[in-house]
Amino acid sequence: MSMKFSPVASAQFARHGGNFSVHRLDLARLGDVIHPVMGFDHFVMGGPTFAPHPHAGFSAVTYVFEDSRGGMRNRDSLGHDLEVQPGELVWTQAGRGLIHDEYPANPGVPVHGLQLFVNLSAKNKHLDPEVFRLASASIPTETDAQGNRTRVMAGTYAGKASPMEAAEPFDFFDVQVRGDWVWSVPAGRSVLVYVLDGEVKVVGDGNEHALKANEAIGLRVSGVVEPPLRILTDRDAHVLVLSGVDPQEPIAVYGPFIMNTQTELAQTYERYATGQMGRLTHAAA
Repeated sequence: MSMKFSPVASAQFARHGGNFSVHRLDLARLGDVIHPVMGFDHFVMGGPTFAPHPHAGFSAVTYVFEDSRGGMRNRDSLGHDLEVQPGELVWTQAGRGLIHDEYPANPGVPVHGLQLFVNLSAKNKHLDPEVFRLASASIPTETDAQGNRTRVMAGTYAGKASPMEAAEPFDFFDVQVRGDWVWSVPAGRSVLVYVLDGEVKVVGDGNEHALKANEAIGLRVSGVVEPPLRILTDRDAHVLVLSGVDPQEPIAVYGPFIMNTQTELAQTYERYATGQMGRLTHAAA
């Protein structure tokens, strides 16, 4: 019964053109204890940046932070055309594949958000694609006696469950930490903690690690750990806590596809190239 911690990693800042800046985590530095998380971009987007593109074999998650000045427009080849407002989330469970496009809903009004890639296990990589949108009013929020505020984007915390039902268990908490935030991590889970603002200590199973803004740590729980994971701060801090189950299967990656074998990647690319993932039939406004 233990928690295996990764080293602390800093998200590296980069710009892509004039409309997109990002703090990107090099997940290899965190090791495999953060799987199934396969991509993590903490971004600001001021205008269209990426052309419509495919995804397959994983879920692409976009969360627009509550402090964002604007919302995100999210279109896909299933026919959805959504405006994701500050405080809301869209979870694109790509499965066997679709094409999507994202850009600020209002031209020139920047979006502050997170894009997350969550791997799917082999049994779910060929599911029909599905898109879940969480409006702000439907997201459960728990405020404890110390004033810690937890928005439950996915999964369950303190008995409050997100209404989203993805194919595989995943917890996604947006936490305003005021003192000592506590969570009993389910056995067998991988966890990623990322600090958006402030400074915290991540404590568990006799380990203590200090993190500041744009830093992350990963850990994996084997068995039931007591006491639970704790995140502490002397001042207000803002953190994200992500947790899933590592399928512990072979991983094959080619651009926007995450599969298990090179053969599957070739088959996935063929579906895309022959139009089997659909098309976006109208241009971005």
